[in-house]
Amino acid sequence: MGPLLFLTLTTLKNRILVRLKRLRQPRYMLGTIVGLAYFWTLFLRPRYSRGGLPPLSGNARMNLELAVAAFLFLFLMMAWLMPSKRRAALAFTQADVHLLFPAPLTRRELLRYKILRSLAGILFGSAIMTIFFRPGSLSGGWMTFTGVAFILAILQLHGTGASLRRESLRSHGMTGLMRQWLPVAIVGGATLVLAGTLILDWRVLADQSNLFGVITELRRLATEGPAAVVLWPMRAVARLPLSESPAAFLRALPTVLLIVALNYVWVIRSDASFEEGSAEFAERVSRIRKGQGLKPSLRKARSEAPSPFTLSLHGRPEIAILWKNLIKIGRYLSVRALLRLLPLFVILAVIMTSGRHRGLSETFAAMCAIVFVMTLILGPLVARNDLRQDLSNLAVLKTWPVSGTELVRGEVLAPAVLLTVIAWFCALGGLIFSASLKLVPSWILAASLLAPGIILLQLLGQNGLAVTWPSWFATGAARPRGIDVMGQRLLMMAAMLLMLTIVVVPAAIAGAIVIGAIYFLTGSTAVVIPAIAAAAVLLFEAYLISHTIGKLLDRTDISAIDATE
Repeated sequence: MGPLLFLTLTTLKNRILVRLKRLRQPRYMLGTIVGLAYFWTLFLRPRYSRGGLPPLSGNARMNLELAVAAFLFLFLMMAWLMPSKRRAALAFTQADVHLLFPAPLTRRELLRYKILRSLAGILFGSAIMTIFFRPGSLSGGWMTFTGVAFILAILQLHGTGASLRRESLRSHGMTGLMRQWLPVAIVGGATLVLAGTLILDWRVLADQSNLFGVITELRRLATEGPAAVVLWPMRAVARLPLSESPAAFLRALPTVLLIVALNYVWVIRSDASFEEGSAEFAERVSRIRKGQGLKPSLRKARSEAPSPFTLSLHGRPEIAILWKNLIKIGRYLSVRALLRLLPLFVILAVIMTSGRHRGLSETFAAMCAIVFVMTLILGPLVARNDLRQDLSNLAVLKTWPVSGTELVRGEVLAPAVLLTVIAWFCALGGLIFSASLKLVPSWILAASLLAPGIILLQLLGQNGLAVTWPSWFATGAARPRGIDVMGQRLLMMAAMLLMLTIVVVPAAIAGAIVIGAIYFLTGSTAVVIPAIAAAAVLLFEAYLISHTIGKLLDRTDISAIDATE
């Protein structure tokens, strides 16, 4: 392991040197200044800082411990039941594939090398979390840092082990199942125990009168009976960074060390053949970063995504681009898949809205409201299946017989449609589940009417920034990282908020005028008709902004798009 340790440390040193050298460029220097100022303002100010989180009471500590344990179990279950089909069991770089695979190294040494390479990210992430929580003492800081590092290490090891075990099952079939029966049985049995506990206690959960009662009952289930046994390892891991004293930390440490050791041995003893999949994944990543797309064989293997609708031979170019992007989104999530869930969603809502299920109905309504807000705020940032991904292929886009305006409108339609459907789905859930809460449906309907315009304007703002300052914006599939890149994104976010504030003002004025007119004529206050007027203004503004961005795209030089780092 000596040469591999030297390689890891040298790679880390060279990465830091590259980051320092690129500070000569103004955009990285300005981004670094903004990123460091953000960290200082939020976490490190001695006078105006919040002085860390307040001490947790025993009840709050228990609730947080159970929440972290539930998250860890959810990660464990998702790693087995919903694996990523886009990633290999072990993600090696092209240099690793070319230089380390032919080297006289055993499979176990390669596995140890990948585990060693992940330590830097684990320690950095633990440091960031410690700075964020700001423990009030030095001992508290070290306990938080060490506990979070152990949690991240367990997640990393278990995710790698689950990927290798799935690869072994695919490679060996029934023989592989006989070899891997123990981890499969443990995960399957734990899932069945928790699901059975919820099913058996469903009547008690449904009889709760409010959200607090549902949470209290879930806490009782997690601390008593078979569910407590299943969640015990996760609770032991979650208890480490939440220890109230060094003595409690030392008492919890042996159990966590045992869990880390078991996961490490489980990964090292894997017999899965990961070399071929890792080499293919490394080649695919390299081609995507170079803007070359996938190989023809890979395109053929992944061309089974269903067509969202039948594309006519004649029509608007925007519809053709929408059709293309919806096919790409359909590999992961589609509008059709969401609509298939609608009958089940309605049936569940009808059951939950009865008087006996007020607590669960309130819980689901709160969940729908949270997802609705997150879709409006974070959805346009996450859904990048638009010009932000295709801008790296600007040389090809310039050859299309399509104007820049048509290209921009077609590119933003797919994420806008998908996010709007998700937002409306959540609004429908909030409308149905909140029936027992006696909320005014008109407000939910007004929010649903405003959602498409707000989503579309944010998507256009993101794409407009990518067209205006392509060297500042992360285009393509690559996602550069670092404090300097974070500072650049903060500047872009500030520009987005300023733009959104400016474009929302006319819609707000139009809605206020309609509200005033209705009140003057009828003496009552309405929100649906003003929401329609405001939504119309938002959509009209989106139409004008898309035309402006299209004109900018027509004048954009291909050389303005930086090569992917």
